[in-house]
Amino acid sequence: MRLGKTALSHFVSQVVVSLAGFAATWLIAVVLGADGLGRYSVIVSLGFFWLVIPGNAVANAMKKRISEGDSPAGFIGGGILLNAVTTAVLGVLILAAGELLGGIVSRNRELMRVLIDYDVEIVVMLAAAVAYRTTQGSLQGQKRVATTGWLKAGERVMRTALQVGALLAALGVAGIALGHALSLAVAAAVAFLLSKRRPALPTVDQLRSLVDYAKYAWMGALRGRVFGWLDTIFLSFFVSASLIGIYEAAWGIASMLAIASSSISQTLFPEVSDLSTADGYDRIVHYLDEALAFSSILVIPGLVGAAVIGDRVLRFYRPEFDQGATVLLILIAAYLADAFASQFTNVINGVDRPDAAFRVNMVFIVSNAILNAVLIWQLSWTGAAIATALSSLLRALIGYWVLGNIVGSIRIPYRTLGTQVAAATVMAAAVSPVAMLMPPGRLGTLLLAGFGGVVYAVVLVIISARVRAKARLVMPETTL
Repeated sequence: MRLGKTALSHFVSQVVVSLAGFAATWLIAVVLGADGLGRYSVIVSLGFFWLVIPGNAVANAMKKRISEGDSPAGFIGGGILLNAVTTAVLGVLILAAGELLGGIVSRNRELMRVLIDYDVEIVVMLAAAVAYRTTQGSLQGQKRVATTGWLKAGERVMRTALQVGALLAALGVAGIALGHALSLAVAAAVAFLLSKRRPALPTVDQLRSLVDYAKYAWMGALRGRVFGWLDTIFLSFFVSASLIGIYEAAWGIASMLAIASSSISQTLFPEVSDLSTADGYDRIVHYLDEALAFSSILVIPGLVGAAVIGDRVLRFYRPEFDQGATVLLILIAAYLADAFASQFTNVINGVDRPDAAFRVNMVFIVSNAILNAVLIWQLSWTGAAIATALSSLLRALIGYWVLGNIVGSIRIPYRTLGTQVAAATVMAAAVSPVAMLMPPGRLGTLLLAGFGGVVYAVVLVIISARVRAKARLVMPETTL
């Protein structure tokens, strides 16, 4: 497949992922309420995100080394070995912490309550998540990005089905957490079977090569966890589980708008990695220009739409969720900044400069942690959203500067971005009067969102020659 078709296939798969995720979050919120959703979110933040950082760093190192084409089987085996050891160590530590904290710490903080009551579920999710990330890294290194996208879609649909079953069986938070873990384990097994390469015993040099890359790549993995889940951890010390649940629902809606950026980023990395070995920087700059032009194509209208009907969208979960409307707007703004920042750091990693990406991500992490601590203390959960948005903007600016020093001049597609803003503005003008006439229920909200999406798409195709050209090219063979 050429790059554009691969990105499109990955994008379609991520639409499936987002819709399945929205359905699961909605059902959990309806059945267990904001409290149950909040506790499940803390479990996921630990078992699926924070504790997986070392494993994700190794998976990223696998992706890079395998994509270079030199002895991939050994790198696959080395990645599996490294991740098996680190996961075993972390699992033992979590189980020990759960036992120890249960005897000496009160449960008046959500984080402590989750560590004590759900330690086994966290460890099971950790093991399944690391296995899943490892096999994904192997397939992505083999340039099978579309395959990994559809595997992720299948995993997400399976997870939703298992969680629905757990809720119907009244298994509560533990049940939906274990359903999450089981879907990851099955997806990891399928990914392993689909791999065209089988693992081999790694050499010492291959292990060292993986570790050398991973020692910088872990910062990128940590960056992703900080962007998505540091605020959850901080909130678990300061606010109730119900507010955490509403915050995570808002975050889930915002994340749905970033799927175009994610698909482009996943598709771009192995191509940039290949070009970097031949110093093909002119071609890399061209690919980056295309990526920047389309990364925000959903986030910009989402931001404008949230300003118009954000409270109504959140009421789709339950009536009390509409108090998160301001948080939703700020989180979408954070995703807009992240859409550009992620393309910059993705290319930096692709040209084999993990040290430079490390420094960019370090600035983001430190600023995000400091801002979260200060702003949550001062502004409660709204402060968490502001912290994420400000630190994401800082990362985008620094990433732009660092990448420019590596590959030369970077072209920002202002004209294409301007057409997206213009189309979103027309959409808002059309949606605002209709919103006053639309009935307040869930069906009315879906119709209103669909109407806005159609208006945006039609106007964008009319006013943007670049979007029209890409729409004509993307179905047959394309060069992105």
